[in-house]
Amino acid sequence: MEGEANNRYIVQVFVGALSQHYEALSVEASKQTTSEEIVQCIAERLSLCGGGGFELAEVVGDALGRECKERRLGPAECPVAVMLLWPKSTMTQQEYYRFYLREKLSDNLWADGFTMDPQLIRDYFYRFLYQPQDREYPDLCQLPDLNEQTLLENLRTRFLSGHIYTYVGSILIAVNPFKFHPIYNPKYVKLYQHRRLGPELPPHIFAVA
Repeated sequence: MEGEANNRYIVQVFVGALSQHYEALSVEASKQTTSEEIVQCIAERLSLCGGGGFELAEVVGDALGRECKERRLGPAECPVAVMLLWPKSTMTQQEYYRFYLREKLSDNLWADGFTMDPQLIRDYFYRFLYQPQDREYPDLCQLPDLNEQTLLENLRTRFLSGHIYTYVGSILIAVNPFKFHPIYNPKYVKLYQHRRLGPELPPHIFAVA
């Protein structure tokens, strides 16, 4: 385990408009190397005035090159550990994961009449970026990444769990099970009667009738 901890990895950091000469720079790091240390190294190589005004951002983009999600790393976070959580690239990969060097956002951004712990915001985006792969969503609008693949996979997962109905907002999608489901008796009629669409009850034809 000690030898594995000392393994070296290449962390590529895209620098964007911070450099006219480089699109990205590579840094050799271990699992213990912190975000702050990598930022300092990149700042020195770009002759930026210290690394204190910059931080690393984890960016998720789509197949068209658009940046869809971004999370700022804390100074003590280890980018290699984050990088090892990224999905393995495949020929059909629909998104990419990268590190970018960003100018640091002020932790007092919300200080005027509203205060929030910046770590809470970071934790929220971390949970958003790393949704459980086996989770199913009764409303496709709740998918953190809505595309054809995730839509069909969610419908498949719900169908295998016995859920033949799924919402897309106020629209109901039904997957024909080609067998009888005991979900149309008077008990269900009463259950959904005079109830508005919402997360309290599973999707059902009676909810939109």
